[in-house]
Amino acid sequence: MIPMARNGISSREGPLVDEDEIFKTLSHRIRRDIVKLVGADEKLTFSEIKNRLNSIDSPTLSYHLKSLQPLLIQEANKYKLSDIGEAALLLLTKTDQSIKISKYRRNFLYAYVITVACWLSAEIIVPWILGSYVDWIVYTPVHIIITAISTINMIIIWQLRKRYT
Repeated sequence: MIPMARNGISSREGPLVDEDEIFKTLSHRIRRDIVKLVGADEKLTFSEIKNRLNSIDSPTLSYHLKSLQPLLIQEANKYKLSDIGEAALLLLTKTDQSIKISKYRRNFLYAYVITVACWLSAEIIVPWILGSYVDWIVYTPVHIIITAISTINMIIIWQLRKRYT
């Protein structure tokens, strides 16, 4: 069991770290990206991190790696996540997933509204237009096909709505 401090967190590798310091460390996009990169590959060298971050120079990367000391451990010229770094990665991953889910839900709502509008159009407007220009022999099968497609679409949307909302 890892001992906890009142305002800090303890790691098996090191001393207590202040909670505010960790959140301050994670407040910068580059540092969050570094945590995600190192977490994804488990161990990375300075050059590997620099190459994956693309447009970052060596002094800037050194500065951010130094700022990440509570979250990273350097062994044999490779960086890996500390216990606190693993927890930070989990937090970042969960946050990213939450943002994606919110976007999916919003996009699903738009799709749902559009589907309802299309369904109403197919059920009301199209048969009304077709009914005035075509013979009932053509109108009836077209209306049945439109109704079947609309119904299947609504069933699928309803099932997705139950799953994602």
